[in-house]
Amino acid sequence: MRTWTLTLVAALVLGAGAAPLASAAEKAGRTEKVDRTGTAERNGLIGKWSIVEAAPAPWVRSKERNSLVEHGRKLVATEVTFEPGAIVSTNQSLACKRAMYQVGTYPTDALFRGLLPDGSQDRIARDLGLTKGGADVPSVDVDCAGGFFTYHFRDRNTALFAWDDVIYTLKRR
Repeated sequence: MRTWTLTLVAALVLGAGAAPLASAAEKAGRTEKVDRTGTAERNGLIGKWSIVEAAPAPWVRSKERNSLVEHGRKLVATEVTFEPGAIVSTNQSLACKRAMYQVGTYPTDALFRGLLPDGSQDRIARDLGLTKGGADVPSVDVDCAGGFFTYHFRDRNTALFAWDDVIYTLKRR
C-alpha cells in the first residue's frame, strides 16, 4: 500500500478538539500522514485563476461525451480566486466561504478520485500533462460545504480538476 504525505494548510483555524479534514486519500481508505504545521503560502492554489478549457473525462462513455462538451463550455472563462479560508468565483457553485485546503501529491492511479481507467492511468496522466515517467502529481484538496474538489497541477500556473464528469483546466491570471 502506498503512503501519501499531505500537509494540512492553515487556511482555516480549527478549534481545539475539532476533527481534521478528511482527505480524498482517507475517503478512499488509503493511509495518510498529515503535518499540521503547513501555511497558506505553501498552497499553490492561492491566487486568481480562470477556467480556460473543459473536456469530457476519460472515464465517460462515448455516447455521453457530446452533452458533456456543452455542459463544460458553460464554465470556460469563469474566474476563481483562492484565498486562505475562502474561494471567490463568478460561478456560485465554485464559491466557498469556509474552504479548507490540504497540499500533497497523488500517484497516477489516484488522480481524479481514482476514476481514470485501470491500466491507462500513467498514459492518461502524461496526455493531460500531469506527469512524466509516472511521478506523483502535486495536488491540493479543497473541502467546502458545497463539495470536495482536488486540483492536480500540470505546472505552477496550470491546475486540473474534475466536476460532473468534465475535466476543467485552470490557468493562473
